[in-house]
Amino acid sequence: MRTSVMTVIRLGPCAVYGAAALSLVSVALVANAPSSALAWGMYMTMVPSTRRLVLALVSAPDPAFWGAVAMLIIGAAVGAYLAVRPERYLRLRFVHAHVALIASGLAVTQISGSGAGLASTLFSQLPASSWSVVLRSPIGLVLLVLVFLACLNAHAAIIKRIRV
Repeated sequence: MRTSVMTVIRLGPCAVYGAAALSLVSVALVANAPSSALAWGMYMTMVPSTRRLVLALVSAPDPAFWGAVAMLIIGAAVGAYLAVRPERYLRLRFVHAHVALIASGLAVTQISGSGAGLASTLFSQLPASSWSVVLRSPIGLVLLVLVFLACLNAHAAIIKRIRV
């Protein structure tokens, strides 16, 4: 039981990379089929929790767009391998989890109830955020907590290896 729970926790970063990839795909689906209810449903579910992360990766559908989708899918696949083989590549698992934590933290804290996006802004121009907006995105909050637990798991594994 403990092993399966820890594996699910270690899969948290994969969920962040997968959610970002799904969010990018939903943007492409809405652009290609604006009358599709499925495309809009996926877009309205995923984009509020990953909008800033997606806008940081790409600003418009072009070759870099599909490269970002491929990069996120590869990141999720690498994370899945790292989750099921936790004793190997501990440093890579540590970095993988912490990149996902930073990305999901930025995505959750930068959620805004207004506008469709700020594609041309820099990070220094983004409005100040507060943790009160976290409640607007339950998916983002669950991912943030799961990735935080994965980071704690990576820290504990490193400390355990140092002690041995």
